[in-house]
Order: sequence, then structure tokens, then C-alpha cells
Amino acid sequence: MRTWITKAGLLSLTFALGSVAQETRVNPDPLFDVSFPKGVEFVLRNSPTSRKYLIETMPGGVALLDYNNDGLLDIFLVNGGHVRDPMKPPIRFDRRDPAYWNRLYRQNKDGSFTDVTEQAGLSNAGETNYGMGVAVGDYDNDGYPDIYVTNFGKNILYHNNGDGTFTDVTTKAGVAAGGWSTSAGFLDYDNDGKLDLFVTRYLDWSVEGSKTCGAERPTYCPPLEFPAITSVLYHNRGDGTFEDVSVSSGVAAKKGHGLGVAFADYDGDGFTDIFVANDVTNQFLFHNNGNGTFTECALDSGAALSNAGKMLSGMGVAFQDYDNDGLPDLLVTQLPHEPYVVYHNEGQGGFNAQELETGFGALSGKASGWGVGLEDFNNDGWKDAFVVQGHVFDNVETYDAIGNPHCSH
Repeated sequence: MRTWITKAGLLSLTFALGSVAQETRVNPDPLFDVSFPKGVEFVLRNSPTSRKYLIETMPGGVALLDYNNDGLLDIFLVNGGHVRDPMKPPIRFDRRDPAYWNRLYRQNKDGSFTDVTEQAGLSNAGETNYGMGVAVGDYDNDGYPDIYVTNFGKNILYHNNGDGTFTDVTTKAGVAAGGWSTSAGFLDYDNDGKLDLFVTRYLDWSVEGSKTCGAERPTYCPPLEFPAITSVLYHNRGDGTFEDVSVSSGVAAKKGHGLGVAFADYDGDGFTDIFVANDVTNQFLFHNNGNGTFTECALDSGAALSNAGKMLSGMGVAFQDYDNDGLPDLLVTQLPHEPYVVYHNEGQGGFNAQELETGFGALSGKASGWGVGLEDFNNDGWKDAFVVQGHVFDNVETYDAIGNPHCSH
């Protein structure tokens, strides 16, 4: 299960991978219906303020799931929250207001959608939570997908009751995490048949410790202005509860600015490995040692830096085999003027950064990428890349003439 962060007001862009060497294409370019689905009336509210609280730049995730097992994909959307200007203790985000609810839309047989958030029991997003991302997985193997929502605050695990409703089981399950969680994903890292949970966290930030950057025009501070933080790994005990094994597994040995996360067995040893896209930190590749522990080896394997040896502003990540050689590769999105990086899996545990060879150096130079997925959209046998785009600055237009200020950190 892969999960990534998306942002409000985004443009979408499609790139083709695997077809660079082809003279002609077997199938025509894919066509997409970009009309708004009937019944989906969602406004992502990030509540921008003059204080430039950094959390305003990050919401909100989206997941597709068949929550009622009717064969139709439904939509779950994560909302932000109301941010007062300025925020003062006690910190509250007014999530009781329906305008700031997360939303679950059930797909109907005619292709339209119905908002079932309240009747499904998902309207309570937590007054102290500001929404970020979402992961979906059947953690208790009852045949129904469950929902895990990441937040600035505490995360929430919603158990799917199988009757169209969900129950908040966070406290019982022990997966609240805390701090500023961004992406999350379910994986079975120890091959015991039960889904475990991995959570990335962005940085050690608080409303009280927030600050604004920019001498001439106020803007959001870059991540290096705040301390790095660890990701979290929860082991599924199989009784509805999880154990925090971040320290014992070795995951907590590395601090970063985690945004995207993806999973794959990159070296073919039968155990799922974890890649974390870090913002202005070396990328993390946690190799699964097969004994409940992980070793972070991105630098040694060639998947930590760009082809030029620079740290990435890592945002979204896909961990799939784009060139059909049987080995999962990596595609990591970045900010403008920092090309998206393709780490080609060379085999024997090594990667080669190929943003230029794959064409992403030219295609993505001025684009800011967030979520990314690799799928074969035109059925020609090659995976294409779909990138969700946006920017961390709400006044980015004023910077275009002088370059991207985020590149200097």
C-alpha cells in the first residue's frame, strides 16, 4: 500500500517513462475526463495566515478504496483545519465545523458520488488535529479496508465495521504517533500475514515555536529552520493492537524531514524494504534485514542524492519497475528548478540517479511535484508517471522572476 501527500489548488502533469527509445507508440496518448465527479463537493481548507504557519503548506491526502465491498471505488479526502491568526493556547482547529471535516464519498452505480461522512462515523477529525495524509489497509484481515489518517497533532485509525460505518480505535490500537505526521503506509515487513504500519514525520515543529522567514516579503520558512525528526514503525500484534518498534527496528536511528513513503523488495530477498522521501535531507532507504531490523543504506546504494550529488527536496515517491527489467526503481518529485530524480535499480542492491537520461531534467525543471504514481495509462506495456503539482508558497508568482527561494536552503 502506497500513500502520498497532495496539496490544494494543484495542477496535474503526465510524463511518459519507458517510451523514450520507441520510434512510434502502439497506442494513442491517454485521454482523461477532467470534469468534477457529480456529488463530490469538497473544498480543502488550509487556512492561510499572515503568520505563515508551516502546516498550512501541507494538507491534504486522498485515498481511493472500496470501503463497502460493492466493487466500486470510493473517495476519502483529508481536510486541513481552521488556523487562527495568530494561534494561541489552547491549540484548536475547529474541526467540529463541517467545513473542516474529512470527507468520504461513496460511489454510486451511475458513477456519481454521495457524501456519507457523517453516517459512516468519520465526521470527528479531532479538535487538536490538522489533517495531512491517509493510508488504507485491512489491518485485522476481516475483509474490509480500514483508514489511517495522519495529522499535525495525533493520528487516527478508523476500523471498518463492515456495515458502512467506522470506529475510531486509535487508543486501543496504540498508533496515535503524535507530532507532525505526513505520509503513512501499511506493509507486512516481517511476512507474518498481518499488515504493519509505517508513518513519516516532517519535522519537530510547534505553533509556539513557529517563525516567519523572508526579509522583504513574509514567507514560509524552509525545513532546515526546524529540527529533523524520526519516522515511526508499528508492528501488528494480531489482536487489534500495534507495538511501536521504531527504536528496536533501527528506524528511529535516522532523523529526517520525511514526506513521501513507498515500499518494495528492491533486492529480491523476500522482505519488503522502505524508502522515505526527505525534504532537504539525504533520502532514506531502509533495507529490511529479515529479522525485524532495518539498515538505512541510501547513500551506499546510490539512492540518497541527485546525479549531481545534491540533497533532494524530496516530496512524493513511487517505488516500481518502470522499465520492465524486473527490478523496482524509484521516482522522487521535487520543487521547481530541482528536477525529479529517477533512481534506476541496477541490481545487486545498487541504484543509479538518472534524472537526465530519463528526460526528467528537462520535463520537470520548472515544475513542483508532490504526489506521484506510475501506471500504464495507455495500455502499451510501459508505466507512465502521473505527478500532482503545487508549491509551498502561496505567493510563488512573486518569486518567479528572481528564482525559487526554497532552493537556497
